[in-house]
Amino acid sequence: MDETGGLLVLTAIPEERRPIARALAAAEAGARVRVKIVETGDGSVRASRGARDAIAAHRPSHVLGAGVAGALSPELAVGELVASERVLDAAEEAPPPDPELLARVVALPGIRPGTLLSVVTPAFTAVQKAALAVRAAGAANAGRPAAVDMESAAWARACAEAGVPYVILRAISDTADEDLPGYLAGCMDAQGSIRRAGVVSGALRHPGSIPALLRMRRRVAGCGRALGEAIAALAGTIPRA
Repeated sequence: MDETGGLLVLTAIPEERRPIARALAAAEAGARVRVKIVETGDGSVRASRGARDAIAAHRPSHVLGAGVAGALSPELAVGELVASERVLDAAEEAPPPDPELLARVVALPGIRPGTLLSVVTPAFTAVQKAALAVRAAGAANAGRPAAVDMESAAWARACAEAGVPYVILRAISDTADEDLPGYLAGCMDAQGSIRRAGVVSGALRHPGSIPALLRMRRRVAGCGRALGEAIAALAGTIPRA
């Protein structure tokens, strides 16, 4: 059976994919197009490779990248949703999202258009986020919020290469003035992915950080539910090809 076409949802990690999948399953009857969720892996290297493989395998009519992000703008609160009006990384601006798909997303309740800045190493401190905010401000539209992640630019380029319209939706998991446990910076592998074993080891060495890690885990789950509900609503607006 040919299962090409439809909406391909790209996520980076299981903690993002699982709640999105549950929300979509609950709303499956309302979808006008087939929805497929693929986990590409985190970090730009894995995200790029995973997105290209998924697009080639499923040949979607539309792609939506989804996951959490850190706020660069002080007005963004935990749980808010930001759609990719612009996507860039340290080198340049990525190919733009599809205007019609972006319009469908921002027409949904509670979603704001903004700038997504992809980085190689996560921004774990408020100081790092402030520095990245300067970079994002140089490309952002006036009055638009900005957020930081690791995969959006890679996903955008993979979609552009394949000629597939895309948009990216991010949920804010940490605010611009928030510091995360410092040892997380040492938990990255060579491809920009977080080593979970390193996080566990760091938590055991710094037990005072465990409440912050548990809080972040709850936030990511909540963000995933919000993303899933938004994606389910979007799937109900996209006409069948």
